[in-house]
Amino acid sequence: MNRKMKIIREVNNQAVDFYNDAVALGDHAAFALKKSHRSQMTSLENIAESTLKTTDVFDYLKKQIARYDYWQRPFREQRDASQGFGERLKSYLETNLSERITSVSNAVGIGNATDADKQERREIHLLLMRQFIRQVVVQYEYRVNLENAGREG
Repeated sequence: MNRKMKIIREVNNQAVDFYNDAVALGDHAAFALKKSHRSQMTSLENIAESTLKTTDVFDYLKKQIARYDYWQRPFREQRDASQGFGERLKSYLETNLSERITSVSNAVGIGNATDADKQERREIHLLLMRQFIRQVVVQYEYRVNLENAGREG
C-alpha cells in the first residue's frame, strides 16, 4: 500500500476515535447557532473541504467568533461551560488534533525533521480537520432537525 493510502487509512482510524468529541461539539453548535444559522456551518465545511491550508479554517472561525455573539455562546451541558462554541471548536482543532497528527505520522513513518516531513504533517492536520468538521456538521444537522421535528410533532 502506498504512503498516501496509509495516511488516509490512519486518518480514518482517528476519525472513529474522535467521533464522540465531534458529537459533543455538534450538539453545542445546534444549541448555539440553531437552525437559522445553518449556512455558517455549511460554509465552515465547504472551506475545510476546499482549502489547502489549515489557516483558512482558523481564519474563518476567528471571524465568526468575532462577528457573532452566538458563536461565543457556552453550552451548559459541557464540562467547561464558560467556553463558547467557536472557541471550543478552534481549541479542539489546534490542540486536540496535534496528538492525532503525531499518531498518524508515527504509524506511516513520517518524521519531524525535514521540510517535507513538516509539509506532510500539515496535510495530515488538514485531513483530520476535514474529518472532524464533517462529523460536527452532520451532528449539528441531525440535532437541529430532531429538535425542529419535536416542536412540529
